[in-house]
Amino acid sequence: MMRRNLLLIIAIMVLAFVSCREKVPPTKEHFNKANEFLFKDDLVNAKQEYELAVKLDSNNWQACYELASVYELEGDFKNSFYYFSKTIRINPNYAMVYFNRANLEEGVGDEVSSMKDLSQAISLKKDFFSAILARGRKEFTQGNFKEAITDFDEAIKLRSDFYIAYSMRGSSKFKLGDFAGAISDFDMEIQLFPNHMMGYVNRGIANGENKDYRAAIKDLSLAIQVDPLWSQSYIYRGLYYAKNNNNDSACGDFRMAVKLKNPQGESYSKQYCGGK
Repeated sequence: MMRRNLLLIIAIMVLAFVSCREKVPPTKEHFNKANEFLFKDDLVNAKQEYELAVKLDSNNWQACYELASVYELEGDFKNSFYYFSKTIRINPNYAMVYFNRANLEEGVGDEVSSMKDLSQAISLKKDFFSAILARGRKEFTQGNFKEAITDFDEAIKLRSDFYIAYSMRGSSKFKLGDFAGAISDFDMEIQLFPNHMMGYVNRGIANGENKDYRAAIKDLSLAIQVDPLWSQSYIYRGLYYAKNNNNDSACGDFRMAVKLKNPQGESYSKQYCGGK
């Protein structure tokens, strides 16, 4: 009898636990399923589940955001933009969605809106490294070199080991005529990434503009060691050989550029080597 009573009590407790246990809301269930499909790279089913989650709860900003991301992965930028914008309407304090919408806007050539969204993302998340770097790149592209340097300064404070930030800041300083500052940044770029060919190319050009032709030639030679098939390195080095009164070496470089199908090689060969 006692055993029967004990089993009955246990059964009642289990039944009470099951009945009182919080059920997963349908919208969350679809959201969780969608995440599982996305993890498996199944975009079709992921999109379907996110759409169901949004249909059941139109204010589910996470589902809207993930749905926008799936559309972006599929190349459907119109729907992606729509759901990123809807996410912002529901949750205007989520920095990441502004960054993603900025990328879409850049893709369709709307640079004004893209810059605005990047700035909004940064205002919401002061240490948003990717957004700061992206805004700096845009400032550089638009010729706003001082503003670009400000952003790259901030990016380097956040990630002092990221070589691209030094490369872009160095290029910005170069555009402003600060060749010594540019060389210093390219030094850091090369230190962080010794096999980055463009680091040597950019430092070589900066040295050349600084009228240190020997240093320029040395840097272009290092660039050629990293990638001997990039023809423009031979053009640059040839020009600095010529400035350093070494026409034989300059002509050798221009001829090599011709072999690599660089159209500038022929014109410089005619100018410095009599077409030989």
